[in-house]
Amino acid sequence: MRSGQKAPRTRTSGLRARAWWVLRKNKSMTLVEIQTTICNGVEKDPVANLRKYLNRLVDAGVMRIEVVDDGKLTSNGSYRYTVIRNLGPKAPIVRNAGTVFDPNSGALL
Repeated sequence: MRSGQKAPRTRTSGLRARAWWVLRKNKSMTLVEIQTTICNGVEKDPVANLRKYLNRLVDAGVMRIEVVDDGKLTSNGSYRYTVIRNLGPKAPIVRNAGTVFDPNSGALL
């Protein structure tokens, strides 16, 4: 058995955790920008997963959503997600009951 302090985990592996890290850094991104930045091709339906996660964060008051013109003639625009409450380095967790848990403070949002 080894003794000593273990280093904190600095690498995130989940899709939602990676999305939180990128959004905290960039402050505001569209869903397509997030997907092209963090997805590596092994995720199952990343767009639906991210949309569900980000919309729950919008409902909890952590993010804001707005429609922006994407310049395409037949498009209705795209959604831009903006972080309005930076909760900390650990990604908020969406629970099955629809609540959002902040692991940084231990509070429900």
